[in-house]
Amino acid sequence: MNISTTGNTLGKDEFLKLFTYQLRYQDPLSPLDSTEFTSQLAQFTSLEQLYNMNENFQQLLLFQDSLNNGIATNLIGKSVKLDDGTSGLITGIQFDEGSTFLILDNEQRVLLSDVQEISIAT
Repeated sequence: MNISTTGNTLGKDEFLKLFTYQLRYQDPLSPLDSTEFTSQLAQFTSLEQLYNMNENFQQLLLFQDSLNNGIATNLIGKSVKLDDGTSGLITGIQFDEGSTFLILDNEQRVLLSDVQEISIAT
């Protein structure tokens, strides 16, 4: 049996392989203690639920990013004031590695999170 782990962690697939390997090669005349078996099954169930929660959390983060990007596109043509006191007119939006940047009329590229105030351009 070949089980590879990253660091000191045992992943879902490795745990399942180990669990089925253990069941396959147990002595039929002396099976696993039912308490130990139940404990291992509960651990696997918990692992599966944590894995599913992590997948759902990742999907939620992707959805949140897409909402932020949609909101950012509505800012084009608006004036902004930044945390450092500078201001400018938003002429474009740029998405780069999970971050949303506003492109100002002076070609400055600023993070959306640095915006302190948004107003209609006059």
